Amino acid sequence: MGNVAVAAYNAMLVAAASIKAGNKNNDVTEVVNRVANAYGVNAISSVRMHQMKRFVIDGVKEVALKAPTPDELEAGEEKVDECTFEQAEVYAVDVAMSTGEGKPRTGTLRTTVFKRNVEANYRLKMKNSRYILSEVDKKFPTLPFTLAHFDDERAAKMGTTRVTGLEKPDYFKTIKEPDEETARVLKELEETAAKKAAKKAAKKKKKGGK
Repeated sequence: MGNVAVAAYNAMLVAAASIKAGNKNNDVTEVVNRVANAYGVNAISSVRMHQMKRFVIDGVKEVALKAPTPDELEAGEEKVDECTFEQAEVYAVDVAMSTGEGKPRTGTLRTTVFKRNVEANYRLKMKNSRYILSEVDKKFPTLPFTLAHFDDERAAKMGTTRVTGLEKPDYFKTIKEPDEETARVLKELEETAAKKAAKKAAKKKKKGGK
């Protein structure tokens, strides 16, 4: 477990350093795989880094951890379009590594994080389903949520089961690679955050000194 965890962490660091204005998403994919090769592990191909905006956690710009092979493309895996990073963009630096081939399957652990599908229209008959949809529309129209966020968690669980059964909200599946060790590191990155914080602190200190 040691090597794969260290590989995931170090790959996250170099990926974060590579996401800067002027660089391309393919540059990040390349450095992530260099780290993976150095530790003798593989990046998990299905995991993507996404641009983030206000109320949007999966923006248009993406970074693949691993370029899909011709066989994977033929099987339906989508190829990430090349893009260039721009100043003040925000990305979730999501890195996952495996001691196997990096081709996981859907796990059996129960999903506890959900996200509304904003493009779907809902026609629900069950009271619990209507309750959870109403709460989601008010509190989590675009962002992820867990059942613990609801006042009536039991009703929310029943309602969510019904709604996800109709494939209404997008949900976050657990993944695993049989008989292999995996590690995942997620870090939120904003290029200008540190500079803005430093400027704000300097202005506050300057005002306080007057």
